[in-house]
Amino acid sequence: MTSRRADLDQVDRKILNILQNNCKITNVELAEMAATSAPSCLRRVKRLRDEGYIEREVALVNPEKVGASLVAISEVRLTGHNLQAREKAIQTIRNIPEVTQCYNVTGDKDLLFIAILTDMADFEETITEPLAAIPEIRSINSYFAIKRVKFAPMIHFDEER
Repeated sequence: MTSRRADLDQVDRKILNILQNNCKITNVELAEMAATSAPSCLRRVKRLRDEGYIEREVALVNPEKVGASLVAISEVRLTGHNLQAREKAIQTIRNIPEVTQCYNVTGDKDLLFIAILTDMADFEETITEPLAAIPEIRSINSYFAIKRVKFAPMIHFDEER
């Protein structure tokens, strides 16, 4: 457990769990669910935002409803451990809007990213072509999701401690 998490009490953790499931909830409803007063709840949420526990609030769009049903999970292996090469690859991946997540990872791969696209032609044009043009990338291995089994973009907080 990080020291930042240690700064959260039981009510803070409950508030974060609730907001991650529904950030449109009113303060009064949130306070009731978190078993605290509305003014206290408002102060807590403001503090959680100010201290960076809550980065931002977003609307999650259903990819299939908008025709973006291809989820690609790709592993990238670089030619070496040159910091400039890594940064060039990372910057290129960051600049692809269809890439929703990218991680610098341990193991025999260097980067792992997830992209949401319309189809294989979109993958070829959006991912394969730009990344193939980077000589620092040795290989890209991609997997394509058949079915979304779980999608829970949240951090679960134990509310009992």
